Amino acid sequence: MKTIGLIPGGFKPYTAGHHSLVELAAKECDEVHLFVSTKDRVRQGEVPIYGKDMLKIWQSYLEPVLPSNVVVSYVSVPVSAVYDDLKGAEEIGEDVSFKIYSDEEDILKYKDESLKRVAPKLFKKGRIKRRGVSRQETVPVSGTMMRGLIASGDVEKFISLLPQGAQKNGKKIFAILKRAIKEEVLREYVRTVLG
Repeated sequence: MKTIGLIPGGFKPYTAGHHSLVELAAKECDEVHLFVSTKDRVRQGEVPIYGKDMLKIWQSYLEPVLPSNVVVSYVSVPVSAVYDDLKGAEEIGEDVSFKIYSDEEDILKYKDESLKRVAPKLFKKGRIKRRGVSRQETVPVSGTMMRGLIASGDVEKFISLLPQGAQKNGKKIFAILKRAIKEEVLREYVRTVLG
């Protein structure tokens, strides 16, 4: 029976840790559906990461380094896309099993009640599994750390924590994300001066 891995995420930015999770799922499953958020990540006191910038980075530099059995979907709400995938398989009666991947904390958000409601037959047959993955199983890096490296201008460390295949384009990726800081500073200046 075919097993499909489901991985939702913001991936702002996409790190070597995220990539090792995707590679793990690609080894454990026949196919992986990677749901990437297109929303902006703008928070007080943090480097802004814009969806349009990440989309450009994904299409130019990240998609080519993904395992061949990974299919990327760009969506507004990745967690909802996971439920939509399950619901779609349920409706057509697809004979597959699913494995949802996330970190150990976020995987707990996929409650039995929600999975039963969306895909009752698949759930009852035991065809929906959850796979919480610890940072010890992947590369120990966080998006917070990467955003801090962008803010501090540490290009070399930032590049070293990208997926290996994307590192050759690390300076281009960094430049795209660093530009967002300059734009945000300019916006803040205009808000302050013009009121």
